[in-house]
Amino acid sequence: MLALTSCSKDESVSEPVTDTNGTETVTTVFVKKIIRTYSANDIVTSTYVYNGNKIVLESNDGGFVANYTYTGNMITKIEERVNNQFQSSREFTYVDGKVATKVWKRNYGGTTSYAYSYNSNGTVSYKRTQPTGTNTGVLTIANGNIVKNEVFNNGTLLNTYTYGYDTKNNPFKNVLGFNLLLETDEEMFSPNNMIQDGGGSPTFNYVLKYNDNGFPTEKKRSDVDRSSDELTQYFY
Repeated sequence: MLALTSCSKDESVSEPVTDTNGTETVTTVFVKKIIRTYSANDIVTSTYVYNGNKIVLESNDGGFVANYTYTGNMITKIEERVNNQFQSSREFTYVDGKVATKVWKRNYGGTTSYAYSYNSNGTVSYKRTQPTGTNTGVLTIANGNIVKNEVFNNGTLLNTYTYGYDTKNNPFKNVLGFNLLLETDEEMFSPNNMIQDGGGSPTFNYVLKYNDNGFPTEKKRSDVDRSSDELTQYFY
C-alpha cells in the first residue's frame, strides 16, 4: 500500500513481548469494542471476542460476523457472513512459520489466490491469480508494517501504493497470528497504526489520540481534500 530499509514480517508466532506502562501490562490489552461514525445517521458498533490472545469472533450491529479459525498458533481461516449469509472467506497455509498461500473466496467476484515468496533483501514477492488474470507484486515491510505495495503485469510496473505509520501500538497488536498475515487492505494486521493510506484514490490521512499505554482511543480520517471525514473510537 512504503521505506527504503525493509525487513520481513516476524518469521514465527510468539507471545508478544511484555512491556509495562503505568499499572497495566501492555500485552494484556485487547480492543473489545470499536465505534465507527461515518455520519450522524451512519454509526456502526463492532465487538470482539477472544480466547486468551486468540481472536474468535468479530461482529457488528449491522449483522456482520467474522469467525477466526486457528491451527495451533496460526490463523488458517477467516470467514465473513452478513445476516448468516456467506460473504467471503480467506484461507491461509504456512511454511516455516510464514504465510505461503492465501485463497480468498467471495460470493461476488469469484476466487483469488495468492502465493508468497520471501526475498533475501526482506521484501515479499507474491503472485495473484484471479478470474480476470494473473499479476505479481512486491511488498516492502518496515518494522512489521507493509509500507509499499508494487503491482506488476508481465514485468511492467502498474501501480505503487504507499502507507505511513506511527510508532504507537495497533489496537490488535497482541492478537496471536496477526503479525504473519500479509494483508494490504486491512490495517488491523500491522503492529503500528496507519496515519497515511496511499492505497487508492483519494489518499486518506489519519489523526489519532492515545491512552497511557500507547494504544489509540480515537482516530479521525479524512481524504486530502477534507471531503470525507470518519471518526473511529476504541474501547479496551
